[in-house]
Amino acid sequence: MPEHEHTESKPTGNSTHLAVIINPLSERKDDEDFLALKALFKTTLETRNFEISMLVQRNNFFMIFQGVLLAGLIQSSHTKPIVSFMVCLAGLLVSFYQTRMAAGAKFWQEYWEEALHKIESELLEAMNYATPNRNAKFYLFHDKMSLYQEFVQERLSKHGHKISNSLILKRYSVSRIPIYVGIILTAIWFVLVLCTLRAYPPFGIPSFIVGF
Repeated sequence: MPEHEHTESKPTGNSTHLAVIINPLSERKDDEDFLALKALFKTTLETRNFEISMLVQRNNFFMIFQGVLLAGLIQSSHTKPIVSFMVCLAGLLVSFYQTRMAAGAKFWQEYWEEALHKIESELLEAMNYATPNRNAKFYLFHDKMSLYQEFVQERLSKHGHKISNSLILKRYSVSRIPIYVGIILTAIWFVLVLCTLRAYPPFGIPSFIVGF
């Protein structure tokens, strides 16, 4: 007997009839697709959250390391030029790779969020067959920025300050800030490297830097 069929006894008077109940393969396939999409959505969401948490941890490591380098440079007061040069060079390289790390993490975050968007669409479509009695369906990941804006603006209208609310509604990307910070630190360390080479023209401190 096929997997999708089973028998059921139904007494009728003094006799018993066998009724064959067929579970269509298409319905079973829909159920399996629905469960697979749920599992895939959960895994993708966890991976996306993991990427964001790892971005924060890795960026913190780079920032602490650069803070130590900068503190050491200030403490040395350029008493040993070669040490100052090597510290500045190390800071330049670290900030360069910090920028690349942040950009790489942002790439994978964007990838997983786009995957979530596609899987969610497939999942909600599969719900039409798996849970036909369910009327309310919500999208968490979509491209309708006006909806995000509307939800947040409605909530902010109940509390907060006008200036801070206007900044919030600009939707600045938290995950892009480490990229910008890395670029700025790279530029700072580059200038510091030039400062350690001030005795070797044309290198040295740019003329527009006059100090305090």
